[in-house]
Amino acid sequence: MPYRLDLSQPLEDETRRIALEQIARARRALLEAPPVEAIHELRKRCKKIRALLRLVRPALGKRYARENRRFRDLARQVSGRRDEQVLLETFDALLAHYRDEIDRRHYTAIRARLKARRERTLADELGGEGKGGEGKGGEGKVGSEGAVDTAALEAALDEARQAVLGWRLKGPQRDAWQAGLAMTYRRLDDAGETAAEEGSVVALHEWRKRVKYHRYHCELLRSLWKAPLTVRAEEAHRLSDLLGDDHDLAMLAAALDDADMQRISAERRQALGSLVARRRLSLQRSAMPLGTRLAAESPKALSKRFKRYRRALPS
Repeated sequence: MPYRLDLSQPLEDETRRIALEQIARARRALLEAPPVEAIHELRKRCKKIRALLRLVRPALGKRYARENRRFRDLARQVSGRRDEQVLLETFDALLAHYRDEIDRRHYTAIRARLKARRERTLADELGGEGKGGEGKGGEGKVGSEGAVDTAALEAALDEARQAVLGWRLKGPQRDAWQAGLAMTYRRLDDAGETAAEEGSVVALHEWRKRVKYHRYHCELLRSLWKAPLTVRAEEAHRLSDLLGDDHDLAMLAAALDDADMQRISAERRQALGSLVARRRLSLQRSAMPLGTRLAAESPKALSKRFKRYRRALPS
């Protein structure tokens, strides 16, 4: 089933259905996918569930904080493993982007350090050296390797599933998503303004998180008007990708100052840092106008527009 609310059905039932589907997909990835892919899937499913929670937050009441914390903490259990993989992917993408201007051989030592960090993390947390690396087809399942404490993660997902079965929405359900949509969009608007003013890594990352939640809300509400909300979700996705690439590059720049990089010549590290800075500036220049268009409406205007979409649907 798609990640979409069927608004002809009771919202409480639909909320539970979507959360349960995301949990099932995360559990299946743990058992069947290569380690890095499984970790990515688990984190993505947790983010989608947290976006769903935000959409119905007012109707969930006090239960919201507990459930949001549950899925946040579950994703954090595996965040370090994914972060090390992302650093290596970001490095490779950066050099590919500037391939006509540079000699990749100058940066071989830096890549070797990043790869060694990734392998150490996987060896420590995924159960044995070399697992989840660049060997044949990413051999080694999370479930079969026993490295991520798969049993503990499965148990946590089973516990989450039982909690979801008990989710209840308070008050009238037909329009219970509207307050959550407006609240999340207002925070997106505020975060975009802060990012434009400050330009800090923290502010840009916070903006990205708000953009992703709004993207997922547009996906969840596509049945209101499929074509325009699909386009809006795609544009929000594009913006979150730009901001995500920017954040990954900021983390790569920070990694160049780590202790295990100090044996590499300062000249090489500074050269790579300059490439990072150039690429980040380009990404931010693309992100800012897109973000302005995405948040062109006031929160009040957007809320009214979505309410009109809802009234136009058959009862």
